[in-house]
Amino acid sequence: MDIQHTVPTKIKISIKAVVFILALLPAICFALPPEFTASYDLEKFGILAAKSNYSLKYENNGIRMLQHTEAAGFAALFRNDELDENSFLSVQGDLLLLTEFSYKQKSPDNKNRDIQLKIDWVQSENKLLGNVEGIASGKKFNLKTNKPVWDTCTYQIPLMLNTKEGSSPQKITMMVKGKLRKHTFITHNTEKIEINGNIIQTIKVERDPGKNKNPIYFWLAPELNNLPVKIEKWRNGKIELTMTLNQAIFPADEDKNFQPATTNTEELEDL
Repeated sequence: MDIQHTVPTKIKISIKAVVFILALLPAICFALPPEFTASYDLEKFGILAAKSNYSLKYENNGIRMLQHTEAAGFAALFRNDELDENSFLSVQGDLLLLTEFSYKQKSPDNKNRDIQLKIDWVQSENKLLGNVEGIASGKKFNLKTNKPVWDTCTYQIPLMLNTKEGSSPQKITMMVKGKLRKHTFITHNTEKIEINGNIIQTIKVERDPGKNKNPIYFWLAPELNNLPVKIEKWRNGKIELTMTLNQAIFPADEDKNFQPATTNTEELEDL
């Protein structure tokens, strides 16, 4: 029996359409982070200083990640600081590779801290070579790397994808101020912490333990796709900066959305 002739015309057309669409999709054999938007409060020495908004979306066979920070609270009365980061990572084979990054900072001193870079990647015989060209603070730079590179915004992607309870140290190469820097992220214990009235089970991670006296700690929440819910930057034995999650939205999984816990107004009526 000729099976082809037993398939209705409409179904045959649908099958061809599906095959055509699948042919356009990249052969992704690894997990991508979920799309999300998230907002954070930044406190400096315990006082609200700024608010940050992050977003990650799929775009043109890759990922677009944006970050915007601006002064808030009492600090906003005296400063109008703003910071924007724009990153694009391309899916190339079985790798997620940074290809474009921009960093723009607006501050009262008007110093040029802007960064703009592009990375051209070549893969051959299981080898990877990246040619980095850009401008940092008005100075041109050209670098080469044989490993994936992350910027000051997207480095949280490998942490989200790879961090598990008891996981091995993660070595991440980051582009910082026009230079390549290698950092090691160590997984510590699990902790239940309170974030905006919600008790969340987290995995605590430390950057470059033992290398300096100014550590950075991350608390990643598995129930929120390992999104950081709290970050602490220490200096000289004291907490200098704290980032705390305010809100998180995952369009593909609304059950994971995070909101500050609300006070029951009925409990306040008798006060």
